[in-house]
Amino acid sequence: MTTSEDKFESVLSTRYCKNSPLVSILSETNKATLWRQLWIWLAEAEKELGLKQVTQEAIDQMKTEINHFDWPFIRSEERKLKHDVMAHNHAFGKICPLAAGIIHLGATSCFVQDNADLIAFRDSIDHILKRFATVIDRLATFSLTNKEVVTVGRTHYQTASLVTVGKRGVLWAQELLMAFQSLAQFRDQMRFRGIKGATGTQDSFLTLFGGDESKVEALDELVTKKADFKHRFLITGQTYSRQQDAQLVFSLSLLGAAAKKVCTDIRVLQAFGELLEPFEKDQIGSSAMPYKKNPMKSERCCSLARKLINAPQEALTILADQGLERTLDDSAGRRMLIPDVLLTAEALLTTLQNIFEGLSVQTENVKKIVEDEIAFLGLEKAMMMLTEEGVDRQQAHAVIRKTALEAKQLQATQKVDIRQTMADPFFDSVRDRVVGLVSNPINFTGRCVSQTVNFIDNELKPTIAKYLDQSAGNVQLDV
Repeated sequence: MTTSEDKFESVLSTRYCKNSPLVSILSETNKATLWRQLWIWLAEAEKELGLKQVTQEAIDQMKTEINHFDWPFIRSEERKLKHDVMAHNHAFGKICPLAAGIIHLGATSCFVQDNADLIAFRDSIDHILKRFATVIDRLATFSLTNKEVVTVGRTHYQTASLVTVGKRGVLWAQELLMAFQSLAQFRDQMRFRGIKGATGTQDSFLTLFGGDESKVEALDELVTKKADFKHRFLITGQTYSRQQDAQLVFSLSLLGAAAKKVCTDIRVLQAFGELLEPFEKDQIGSSAMPYKKNPMKSERCCSLARKLINAPQEALTILADQGLERTLDDSAGRRMLIPDVLLTAEALLTTLQNIFEGLSVQTENVKKIVEDEIAFLGLEKAMMMLTEEGVDRQQAHAVIRKTALEAKQLQATQKVDIRQTMADPFFDSVRDRVVGLVSNPINFTGRCVSQTVNFIDNELKPTIAKYLDQSAGNVQLDV
């Protein structure tokens, strides 16, 4: 007997997302069920608007049989017809003889294909937004917990003015929140294709309703409402504009870019010994070097993020290659691209949530690094104090630059003391004040604490509130 291990399957559905509802939402069965539901909604709306050939008995039979699939017959029909929609049409008509003559009445293939895709995309986005909100919430918790933990800032990857771990955390949160807002805005503005006919003219429906444009418009509105969409395309070709797909992909690519920035930072800081991503009890870091704790989860996130970052190029090409009212240049690419992008986003967010739920600060090492750098950071404070006393800012900068560079040379062989660094009489008027501040590094972090709290309370929490599932548990990764 052939097992799943004997054939290739997508690692997204079998490894990284196997427990995700997206696997079902994007499945072939759900797609086929949505096609049938769209045929039911179309028939209901046509009957409500007075089409005599659509009977309630036909609609009732379709509703009864909506989940009855004869997959061998469907596959056989598709092999013969080379047309998936007609294969499903025949299969549904076979088990719904009362409806066989009115299934798909007036519609073209993209009525079920495009509209079902949009419903599946919408449902996937709804799940992703909830997951995304949880991820941001976990990062907010980490940031608040560490809002007063002083650490060295780093510009150009070199030590810089002090910050707090919490402030750095909300910088990460802001990047993720902006990507979240882009996806939420896309979700709110998504448009349904509706009923548009073979080339977008709605001519077949106009014929069915005897030339009554108001009924065709009402039919479009009714089906859109039944599918629970607020917005619809007023005009299309055979398909809805693939620019909408590109906008979705771009929103998810922003998630990829933001997550890659965050996880690259975590990897760098773990290398510096400042942070440690969660490392499980029986986890092995290296088959050759048993002592290692590699940041493999952050590395995985960077790898997944790269897929999202590169995806817009394909989405843009699909849009650009869509000829006239419709060509099939989009078909195969969309079948792969958009489900893969949605599943990749889910895999990335799931891993990121696990990281934030277990991310720890190596406080002793962080403190040591701060102590090693505090003498130099005190000089920056000295420059501000000297200017308060009337010293020319450029003169102060020049003296401090010379003093700091000389002290840096000594740092490789000895601990640099702030009084020793400021021994030059030039610093006499401010030396004691600076030394007093150095004893408590939080004095060098500016508004880090208040900025952290303010951002979380006034921007982050209100933005994610309606999407956040307060009962969501912590993530345990299978791999």
